[in-house]
Amino acid sequence: MNTREGSTQVHSLDETDRRLIHALQINPRARWAAIAPIIGVDSVTLARRWERLTEDGLAWVAGHPGAEARGPSAILEVGAEPGATLQIASALAADPEAFTVDHTAGGRDLLVMVGAADLNGLSEYIMGRLRRLEGVRATRTHILSSPFTHAGQWRLRALSAGEATAVERTVVSSMATRARVDAQLEHELLQILGHDGRATVAAIARSLGIGQRRIRETLTTLSARGRLVVRTEIARAHSGWPVHAWYFLRVPAAMADRVGSAITRLSEVRLAVSTIGPYNLVLSVWMKTLADVQRLEVAIEESVHGVSIADRSVVLRSLKKEGMHVNAQGMATGVMVPLPTSLLHG
Repeated sequence: MNTREGSTQVHSLDETDRRLIHALQINPRARWAAIAPIIGVDSVTLARRWERLTEDGLAWVAGHPGAEARGPSAILEVGAEPGATLQIASALAADPEAFTVDHTAGGRDLLVMVGAADLNGLSEYIMGRLRRLEGVRATRTHILSSPFTHAGQWRLRALSAGEATAVERTVVSSMATRARVDAQLEHELLQILGHDGRATVAAIARSLGIGQRRIRETLTTLSARGRLVVRTEIARAHSGWPVHAWYFLRVPAAMADRVGSAITRLSEVRLAVSTIGPYNLVLSVWMKTLADVQRLEVAIEESVHGVSIADRSVVLRSLKKEGMHVNAQGMATGVMVPLPTSLLHG
């Protein structure tokens, strides 16, 4: 993967690239031979195309702690003193606790998704870390409660419904074993898969000096127990949805579940999560044009009775995306900071 921060000559995505990425969004660790007939090209061509996409930073696959392995998370709004925004953003992006860092226009200068092993750790990070940073003018914290959908479920929609179903059939069912997973091995696997979510079992086994059978069983168990999730990402500027915005909604508590579920049916929505704070539902959306920001706002309020959009922010630039540092064009740099995990029990 290209680790340079500056702009480079990058090939645009063609239809086959988009079909390949969509397939890997469904099954990030799919064998080339399994999905080649669905995409319509041979496995050697798919491997070569994927190598180019990752080298250019246009797409990548990474393993992350799953829902059962993550501690509490929060959306952190940061207001910066004039001229301090980039310095603060760069400092936070170096922290594993800050796994997504967005520079935004609107009521806040930065939106940062942060996580820690427990609430005490989260509090210590937010209060201690922000207190030490020069130029921070104000902060506001929204504790994440329950997600209705997350960015790993968003699809490029380059495959037909039938083709997408065919790719889904290539996913191997994960059955958790009763064996205890060694915490150190889990940590090492997350480190390796964080940098390359398509690393083969054979390659992982050689790297760790452990038998392939144990690696395979551990990966299966971690996935089945919700402690490991592998995601395919795409550079937003090349996705067809280049505009990224955050919406902050107020929803009557009794309607929160129904509204959250209804909103996930909007194709632009990548993240919909209930929060504990001044707003109780936060959305992250990708759109095709800036004009869609207001159009989507109207569509949400008209289609879902009782919803009030209290605020919104458009992302000017992302510095980090789910642990991956991205350059000014939003392409992966190859610098990956694996996400923190909660303690492993049993």
